[in-house]
Parts: sequence; C-alpha cells; structure tokens
Amino acid sequence: MEPLTTTVVLHEKLLDVLRYFGIFQYPLTLSEIATHCSVPVAREDVAVALQWLCEQEQVFSFGGYFSRDKNIEAQVHRRQEGNRLAAQRIDAAARTGRFLYQFPFVRFVGISGSLSKGFSVPRGDFDFFIITAHQRLWVCRTLLHLFKKVTFLVGRQHCFCMNYFVDIGRLQLGEQNVFTAIELSSLIPVAGSDTHESLLQENGWVKSFLPNEYLPFLSVPVNDRKLRLATALEFLLSWCGAGINKALMHMTDKRWRRKWKRKNYPQQDYDLAFKTTLFTSKNHPANYQKKILQTLRQDSARNKNLPL
Repeated sequence: MEPLTTTVVLHEKLLDVLRYFGIFQYPLTLSEIATHCSVPVAREDVAVALQWLCEQEQVFSFGGYFSRDKNIEAQVHRRQEGNRLAAQRIDAAARTGRFLYQFPFVRFVGISGSLSKGFSVPRGDFDFFIITAHQRLWVCRTLLHLFKKVTFLVGRQHCFCMNYFVDIGRLQLGEQNVFTAIELSSLIPVAGSDTHESLLQENGWVKSFLPNEYLPFLSVPVNDRKLRLATALEFLLSWCGAGINKALMHMTDKRWRRKWKRKNYPQQDYDLAFKTTLFTSKNHPANYQKKILQTLRQDSARNKNLPL
C-alpha cells in the first residue's frame, strides 16, 4: 500500500539527508537523520518512515545506522573506527583551539570539518572556524598564520588548519545553503561562548534548512578565559588599525590569486573557494562546497528537489 502524500514528502526529505551524508559515505542514526531533516518532524515519525523505506529497499540498515548504499555494513565499520579516533582526538583539538583563542583579536574558536561530525582519521587535520575583533580580521589572521609557519618545522601544521575567519561586526554568512547550514550548526565551540551565541542568532536562516533541534555529533567544555598576557599583547598591538587590516587583506588576496592562476584552476571559482573581504576570509582550495552542492543538484534532478 502506497503511503499518503504527506508521508511521501517526509520520505523524500529523509532521503535528502541520506543523499547528503552519502557523499561522505557516512551512515546516520535515526536521531541524526531527524536532526538534519529539512522539515519539522518527530522522532517517532522518522522511525516509521525509515522502516517503510527499508522495506522498499530505498534505505538499508545495519547496527542502528541507515544509508542509501547496500554496502552499509562496510560504511558502518568505517564510521565506528572514525568515531573512535575522533573521541580520542577531540580533547587535543579543543586544547589547540583554546591556545588559538589567546592570540590577539580572537573572539571565538570552534572546531569544524570532519572532526565536528565526530569523524577522524589518523593524523587528520584539526579545522577551526575563527571570529575576530571588528576590523582586525586580517591582522589576526596574519598573526595566526605566521605562527602556523613555525609549526611546519615540527610537522604539526595539520593541527592548525584555520580556514574560515569572520569579523564579529558582520556575523551573518553570505552563503546560505544546506552545506553552510550543516557546517555552521555542527561547529563545536571551544572558546568564546557569547560570540558563538551571537553567530547563531545572526544566522537564523539556518532554521529554514534545519528546523529541528540540532544534536551535535560531539561536544567539549567551553573555556572563555583569556590570559592576562594575551590581553596585554592585544593592547600592545592596538595600533594595528583598519588601514593595516585592509592592506594585509589586499596583500593576501594578490598572493592567493597568483597561486590559483599558476595551478590553472577556473578563475570563476576563486571567489567561492577563497572568499576575501574585509569581513570574511575563507581558504578552501579543494572547493568542497561547490562539489557537494553540484552532486546534490545532480542527484536531486533524478529525484525530488532539495532546497539549495
């Protein structure tokens, strides 16, 4: 017996979630599927819908996880190993984030990337999303990346992947899509709780993609304490004003554009992969956002529409 129209809509929305995480070969639990569903839904309704989808072999289940891939057992074992490593490494990532919080003009540090989804590989990157003081983004970023150059000497650069910076004066993100909504919601706050709360409030549009209560994959205690030395150092660097900030932005942008051109990457993709404004710095040379959204559009064209 075919399900009712409203149930058909729910089924498609749940499949949308599994399509998204299927790109990463990452099976989800029932609660995680409900968390990422783009319409308000109760866990009990998700359970019933998933049972029907499994009976129709549109979804496959193993060990409490769900996927659209018949090879779900191998995916579950991969995920469980990645979850185990993430649980082992999350405290080290949090300590690193709290260390970064002590740098001048840093107002918030959150763990992003695969670790924020509870997954890691041996020697995987620690990715960080950083919010800076107003009109000090490029001063802050330059100081942090000068420090990162030192970490190359001891082979620790993978622990300091600071690839997204936002100015506290412009917290609303310009890219409003399912990818950014999930990345923003899954951030693991490390330091700067008040600023994190402001970030979520300024990006209320996320609720149009993720209207249900968001349950994080992992969490750590947040520590907002700034050391006196850090406060003093920021005071000493207070002369680095808006003019220097702007000059550093232009200098960095020129260097990135030269590198992009040398690698023969499509010039039209530069502004998305290397977003460079006075209020935002994004350094994603692999341009995962474009690849993921393209994959979703192609998949959606064969099925129902996913809001992008």
